[in-house]
Amino acid sequence: MVTCVSAGRLCSRDKSLIVALCADSHCYLFDATTQPFLESGNNVDEPSLMRPSYHQKLAFNAKDVRIVDGEGPCDMVAAYSDRVVRLFRWKQSPDAKEEFDGELVLLLKWELAGQISRISFHSTPNEKNLFVASQPGGGFAFLQKKFETYNDRICPMLVYHPPKLTAIRSVETRTWVIGNVKKGVQSHGPGGEPSCNYYMAVCLADGTVLLLDADLDKNEVLWCAQLQVQGELFGLSTLNFTSEDTEDVSVCCWDGSTYIFNYRKDILRFLVGQSCQAFTSGKYAMRRGHNEPVLVYATCESSLLIYYNLNVDSIPIYSLTQKIYLRPSLLKKLEDLGVNTSNSDQVRQAVHYLLYEFGRREHHQSLMGGGPEHPQP
Repeated sequence: MVTCVSAGRLCSRDKSLIVALCADSHCYLFDATTQPFLESGNNVDEPSLMRPSYHQKLAFNAKDVRIVDGEGPCDMVAAYSDRVVRLFRWKQSPDAKEEFDGELVLLLKWELAGQISRISFHSTPNEKNLFVASQPGGGFAFLQKKFETYNDRICPMLVYHPPKLTAIRSVETRTWVIGNVKKGVQSHGPGGEPSCNYYMAVCLADGTVLLLDADLDKNEVLWCAQLQVQGELFGLSTLNFTSEDTEDVSVCCWDGSTYIFNYRKDILRFLVGQSCQAFTSGKYAMRRGHNEPVLVYATCESSLLIYYNLNVDSIPIYSLTQKIYLRPSLLKKLEDLGVNTSNSDQVRQAVHYLLYEFGRREHHQSLMGGGPEHPQP
């Protein structure tokens, strides 16, 4: 049984591979670039079968896997049900004649205190692509490539951030964590090069969602949302849902309820209409050469739902008056009519007059034979 899947440039800097880990220790690498590309709207008589390009046995009961796609060698980090995280690297054979003549070599192994539901990466101003693993009850741990002595053993360092406990939260609740939630682009350094700042998000199965400002030394809760859900939350992921420079956090529930949060804690909720067992979101290619925001659901009816073409301007719903305040040209026109735009009550009265009374008065005056009045909101 396949338990987790990821994709990235593992064996070569020039090609992305699909990695599938199974509960019985098998690891399969698939080269999707060799598969025929089906343009939208075209039909085929028989679908092509993707066959693995490489196979190796690693460890039993993998729960999550990620490809470390950085500037150096590409590694694979995998979490297992025995509370262990393993880091692998592809090593090409010295006399390799084929592309996949090599093997995945174990580099590091971290042993954690609690069960791991999700591993992710997080970057800080001082560190890039830190490994982070979720811990039950809302906690998480940074996994470092440095070593320390513990009980007369030399082992990789762990930096634990314990859960922010509340009266209603269980310390054993399953937890998902995701890092590198983009909060905007700022310029730093003498050259003014763009640099991204990132949040972290944590989701608990009981309906708790947190946005954090965290690194190796701190763990600050920016906001916490308590959702009333039927079932469990899962599938914590990110996507740029609107046209802003920031990323939004999305999560799904068993009944198909989907929640999307922005960094201001505005929430967009909608129902898929089917019970779901897996969910993710992000930028994926719905046509050749173009990635766009996509929501992907695996339902309990053995179907795969893909939502794309997501045209949403903003997560919060703005009133007409609020929209006017976002348009300086409209504010200027209201000021030309004598409206004090710093007074929101006057703006609402002016909008009401122009929408519902101005045309009626002109029509009434034309029936009575009078001339039109100058609008006085």
